Formats: sequence, structure tokens, C-alpha cells
Amino acid sequence: MLKRVTKLLGQKKIPYMVTGAYGVIYYARPRTSHDLDFVIEVSQNDIPRLLDMFKQSNIDDFIYQEEAISEAIAKRKMFNVIYRPSGDKLDFWMVKTGSFDQQSFSRRVPKRVLGQKIVLATAEDTIVQKLRWYSLGKREKDLVDAAFVWQLQKKLDKKYILEWVKRLGVEKYLLELDKINLEDHY
Repeated sequence: MLKRVTKLLGQKKIPYMVTGAYGVIYYARPRTSHDLDFVIEVSQNDIPRLLDMFKQSNIDDFIYQEEAISEAIAKRKMFNVIYRPSGDKLDFWMVKTGSFDQQSFSRRVPKRVLGQKIVLATAEDTIVQKLRWYSLGKREKDLVDAAFVWQLQKKLDKKYILEWVKRLGVEKYLLELDKINLEDHY
């Protein structure tokens, strides 16, 4: 599913990055997830190209609502698509106008995954975003995910991370990352 959707996004020249659980899987640890999170940069003019992406594929493979896609793009929200062969959900988030979101998207990096180029959020941005999500929902898995990337990635730009967690008001959660025993979460 990851290879297929990123290939389609590339073919349609829709700027994207993979984020969320898959970023954690890539940078830190295998874990289960029943969705894939994408951040995409599209406007109202891109709706036909985006819809064509789902239609040109096997029409039975994707379940989506054209109205929900159009509304999400207009309001800079997110929309879901169900990948029928597995039943998994694809979450498509619009790039927000906030400075972190713009910065994160501009820093996305191509990586080779399963023999294919895939564009991912950086490890640093994965940590910051996971801390943001934790601050909103207090889901332990977001804090644990951030801790795995924080503790296992050895070449992090910690100055960048510190700058953003301060600016976003989630610095206190960054202080927790070294305290989490990763062995408790395998």
C-alpha cells in the first residue's frame, strides 16, 4: 500500500511526505498501524488530478468521497481514503500555513524504502510532531514513538528540535523522552 500510493502521488506530481507511524517505523522500530499518514501540498486546482490518481488505479481499490476531498482542501483539513484490499486507512493532511508545518514540509527527505523512493518527514520533525500530537491527545503511544526516535537516532539536530518544541510549547514533553525505558514497549 505504501509503495503503491507514493508511486501514484509521484506520478501525479503531488508533493507529499509520509509522516506518523510510518516515520517511527522507518527511523526507530517496527510497530503496527492500520493507517498511513501523508501530508500533501494541493490546492483546489489540484482536485481533478488527485481524484484521477484514485480513479486511474484499480477503481475498486480505493474508497473515497469526492466532496470530503474537496472540502478538506478548501478548509486545509484532512480527508481519509480506505484502501480496500487491506481495509487500511490513508489519512491525507493538507500542509498547514503554520511555520512549523511549512518548515517540516520543506525539510522532507527522499529515502529508499522497499526498493522505491519515498519522501518522509525528517527524524527531527517526526519527534516534534509526535510531541505535538501527545500534547493534544495525551496518547501514550505518541510519547513512546517520539522516545524511540529520540533514543535510537544518533545524528539528530537537537538544536532544531529544542527550538521547535519551545516555540510550540511542548518542551516539557521533550524532557520525558530520555526517561522512557524502550524495552518496556517492544
